[in-house]
Amino acid sequence: VIKTADWIIDMGPEAGADGGRVVAVGTPEDLVASASTPGPHHTASALRPVLEQGPYQERAAFDPHATVVEKETDMKLADVGGDARMPWELDGRRWHTQDRIGRDGKPCRWDGRVLAAVVDRIHELGTFSETNWNSRSVVEITGTQRVDGWFFHALTGENWLLKLKFRVAKHAFKRDKLEQDLNLKSLNELDDLPVYGNDSRVKFQTLRGAWHEIQVHLHSWEEVDTPPFWNFVEHAVHSYQRMTQRAAESPDEVSPWKKLGKKWHFSRRGFPPGQSVAWPMECLEQLCGWLQDVAPEGQFLWNNQQVVHLFVKPQRDPWATIYTKRPGDLDLVLSGPKSSASLGRVAELAREPRVDTSHQQRDVVKLKFRDVDDLERGDLKQFLQEHLGRIYSQNNDHA
Repeated sequence: VIKTADWIIDMGPEAGADGGRVVAVGTPEDLVASASTPGPHHTASALRPVLEQGPYQERAAFDPHATVVEKETDMKLADVGGDARMPWELDGRRWHTQDRIGRDGKPCRWDGRVLAAVVDRIHELGTFSETNWNSRSVVEITGTQRVDGWFFHALTGENWLLKLKFRVAKHAFKRDKLEQDLNLKSLNELDDLPVYGNDSRVKFQTLRGAWHEIQVHLHSWEEVDTPPFWNFVEHAVHSYQRMTQRAAESPDEVSPWKKLGKKWHFSRRGFPPGQSVAWPMECLEQLCGWLQDVAPEGQFLWNNQQVVHLFVKPQRDPWATIYTKRPGDLDLVLSGPKSSASLGRVAELAREPRVDTSHQQRDVVKLKFRDVDDLERGDLKQFLQEHLGRIYSQNNDHA
């Protein structure tokens, strides 16, 4: 075996503590030749008579460099399997309702009939885009128009629970009533499942605008094959479609900030429900007044639900952005060229001042206000003038 090798690395010379060193390296002939040096050469001694007996046939030496020469038939490693499709792309419905492999690679134990039946029922009840089955662990149903957004999400990657999310109009359902109607036991009451918790398996979450998200965690077919559950699905479909129709017919009614503009941002509407607002409206009024004084030719945009943008020419991105619907603080973000503001300069301003230098082409100043004293701290108006002046200066230099 050794005499037919192209290349040999002989380790030794003995075993155990007397080994572990490279005795010789090379062809079989090189090993035999190395035996002329002092020291034990057991492999070479055993190999010499084998080589002398033959038969011996000379062959071309292996050239490792020849293997790196590119050929027309070569394929880049990154391209290998590039045209292969994942199983959820080949047959997404089968993947999510029958194969059902969780994110950890283990089989899902929730009943696949639940998802199949819910999806089919949704399409029977309303008009939607085709179900998107082509993600690893998410199934989605959206409205027929892009502006309608999603209606249904199924999270299929967990082993024991299928999570269904429905996007419906606010106040379409009452939490206590829905929990009572669906009558889903808590996880601690499901003896056959190794998951635990006393929380309700029906969850509500407030979304932007006039929407609620209702999430239902399910395991078995018996939990959904009831009149209350299918009534819930039907009511959810009708609620979503009524809202999307209203949005198409009267967008200002569904999105009041587009109609009210400035009045929306100076009102107490639009904050997360149940949270008190920590800053007075005088902060916003004074901040907007200073920005207007510093940039009289700037343009305010009031048609966003959460923020107010102030644009100054010729900068394409907003110079100032005010976050008006955060209950904890009134936030101001200033965007300018690199080195337009130092942390030392902003350290005396507002609450928790920060300078974000992670962007390649600009620096971002972030300031928080909770009362009028925060606005007066460190001469904010003077800083705004300086910051805007650096924007104008840079643009003049580029011109």
